[in-house]
Amino acid sequence: MAIAIALGIGGVHGAVAKTKFTPATGPACKDESTNELGLWTCPGPAGYVVSFADEGNIVSVTIAPRSAIEKVSGPTAQWRGAGKSFGEKVQWIMRAGVPRAAVIRTWRRVGEDEKELQELSVFAIDGTKACLVGSVDVHADKANDAALARAHQAANAGCPRR
Repeated sequence: MAIAIALGIGGVHGAVAKTKFTPATGPACKDESTNELGLWTCPGPAGYVVSFADEGNIVSVTIAPRSAIEKVSGPTAQWRGAGKSFGEKVQWIMRAGVPRAAVIRTWRRVGEDEKELQELSVFAIDGTKACLVGSVDVHADKANDAALARAHQAANAGCPRR
């Protein structure tokens, strides 16, 4: 029922919100990797970028405007990486031409048995601040729809206050 409500909310904003896709790897991205650390930054819409880091054990993602990416105090999210770590694309939820949420396919290890989990990670974006607000197991029924609905909610709500 919650997903049905979330899909309804997402549908209401469908005419206002636009979805854009940008690469999470490849020639459009700036690669600053070293032998010890994979580090690359990919352009997003409206002057935003996503910085990806993969040191083999811990991976992270940072989302911010290009002008603020160096000033961000830490990554938007980090976790124990697994497999490929990041998908090929970033899906952006735009409101009035500004990114308000993003969805990125991610892989991580969980539990003592280090089970590999593939998810669609959902991020809210509030200007220079971004936060991980949830994830959807890619093997769940209608995972893409559920992640998109969660992203529309995140675009409306922003990052939770702490």
